[in-house]
Amino acid sequence: MKLNEILLIGGAILAALVFSKNRESSSKFSNIPFINPFTDLLSKAQAQAINKQESNIATLENIRSSNLGIAEDILGYERNIADVKINQIQTELDKTQSFISQQQKVRTGNLFGLGGNWTGQKALKKFDSSYDYYSRVWTGEKGPLSGVSIFPDISIPLSQSVRAGFAQQAAYETAQQNIEKSNQFAIRQQGEIDRLQQEYQTRFGGISRYG
Repeated sequence: MKLNEILLIGGAILAALVFSKNRESSSKFSNIPFINPFTDLLSKAQAQAINKQESNIATLENIRSSNLGIAEDILGYERNIADVKINQIQTELDKTQSFISQQQKVRTGNLFGLGGNWTGQKALKKFDSSYDYYSRVWTGEKGPLSGVSIFPDISIPLSQSVRAGFAQQAAYETAQQNIEKSNQFAIRQQGEIDRLQQEYQTRFGGISRYG
């Protein structure tokens, strides 16, 4: 075998060994996983954002709970003020209603046949003025003073029973006037209670408004 042939065969064998080595090395590197640094940074950023969001939610919840506590204190304070005012008016309203009940018990009197514009108060005033006059001028020659008629056209004697009837009728009329005025006053008192209740609801309402 010539020297040239030997060198040619040797070179071929060496080239085959180098090619085989390169394929083996390439196969090893192809099995190593590729890690993208941008994907890793994105995952970390997302995790940090989630943690921050959860922290913000917890902070907001703490603020909400704190605000609810403050709101409850304010509502309680304002409710107490409203209740004091309402209770004061309600006490006065109870007194008014009690007074009305008492006035309703006053019974009617007697006008002994007087009509027209005569009232118990007018009749009582007429009786007292007539009694005062006849007490000074009556001599008793024509009988007792109780036999004198107050009016010339209707027999209503100057007796104490007549005066009692007039007085009772006058008391009844006064009671009716008192009832009318008291009813109007009671309506205003109840209206003020309702106004205070509505004002509280309008200004403050319930705790759910602050949730």
